[in-house]
Amino acid sequence: MNRARRHSLAALAASGLLLLAACGGDDDPTTATTAGGGGEETTDTATEETGTDATATTAAGGGEEGAFAVDAADCPEDATAPIEGTVSIGATMPLSGGAAAAAFAPVADGLRNYIAFANENELVPGVTLELTIEDDQFNPTLTTPAVEGLIDNTGVNLFTGMIGTGNNQAVRDLLNGECYPQLFALTGAPIWGDVENYPWTTGGLPPYNTETAVYVDNIAAEFPDGATASVFHVNSEFGQSYADALEGLAPDAGIEILGTQTVENGDNNPPTSQVNAIAAQTPDVILAVPLGAQCPAFLTEVANAKAANPGWEPRIYITSTCASTLLLAISGAAADGIFTIVTAKDANDPANASDPDISAYRDAMTAAGFAADGDFATAAAGWVTGELTVETLRLAAESPDGLTRASILNAARSIDFHATLFREGLNYTMGGAEDPFGLESMQVVQYDADTKTYTDIGELITSFEGQTEFTE
Repeated sequence: MNRARRHSLAALAASGLLLLAACGGDDDPTTATTAGGGGEETTDTATEETGTDATATTAAGGGEEGAFAVDAADCPEDATAPIEGTVSIGATMPLSGGAAAAAFAPVADGLRNYIAFANENELVPGVTLELTIEDDQFNPTLTTPAVEGLIDNTGVNLFTGMIGTGNNQAVRDLLNGECYPQLFALTGAPIWGDVENYPWTTGGLPPYNTETAVYVDNIAAEFPDGATASVFHVNSEFGQSYADALEGLAPDAGIEILGTQTVENGDNNPPTSQVNAIAAQTPDVILAVPLGAQCPAFLTEVANAKAANPGWEPRIYITSTCASTLLLAISGAAADGIFTIVTAKDANDPANASDPDISAYRDAMTAAGFAADGDFATAAAGWVTGELTVETLRLAAESPDGLTRASILNAARSIDFHATLFREGLNYTMGGAEDPFGLESMQVVQYDADTKTYTDIGELITSFEGQTEFTE
């Protein structure tokens, strides 16, 4: 591998010269024409950050005029070399190191099992898929050496399903500089929409700012005369994305933000002081962005604060990363009535047991050794990521260029796919630079602690589909 180039990029990052991208789409025009889009083809301009550009000609991933094609002119030669025999897939996830590992372990199981399922059923004909997941303990400083090891030691062809905003951000310059697809990152940070500067990176979750916009619309409908709100979030890029989005949207929705409380990443102590500070302001609404074990801890403290403040019944919106019904069940009655969003059918809900897709998924997982009482809903994130990855590889293999790193990236940015566990009417759809976010439709749901299930609130929200820029 090109170690000198990699070290040069690292030096730039250390000196603070690299641009920190914000939302997908900015004041500068992108250089991509997308399938089905009406954008004009423009002359591509080199970027200091990565040395690569997004440009549009004929897609190597699909061969259709106007589909996305990455400019690989400045990439190493192996970025466009044929991949034969084995496709090596890399990922980093927290497999050890405490609460994050416990919370996300099912995701790794879901991804591993789907890749095994794809091999057994030859879903990408003519090649064997080989998955290696390295442990970064949810610590971005460990992500870079883990990724470098996968590149240097396993000959990895692409990365998929890497967990964490900071973790993906830590290697984004490296992977774009050396032209490795960094696909379906399991984070909804808006920065994954920056196709111009980081064409080789795509997100795998609904954008956090779009999720927040859905909550804001729901708040405005519930409180047409205005509402007060407090924010509780983990002190990280992940949590700040929600807080920033709410701050930008609040004025037009008649929401007054009374204050913000934070908790440090990895701090699983009860957030008693933070919740008491929120309760002292008696807001109508709380936007809560904890992570992992912090989710039930936060809800328990809110229940305690409500008991100490009779009559205060805030409407709580909690991040979709807390949406596992098994995770919420830890809180018992404290989680009753919270609102969140989902994109997939709840594989933990007994009412879905007769759904053929859920049944097939659970059967495949248990046959692979997944516990019968395990968190199938969280594991579904890995399974769906596997589905999206395999569909991308299938499309790339069928393209005129065949399987290459570049054709894999092009296929990912031109995909329109309904994963088997998705809600009806919901697809993962990418349209090059003009539609850089794959999941923009979502369902608002409310949790019932007695049944440990969700009730849909309204219809599937599709109004954010095709959004290229989030305006605060």
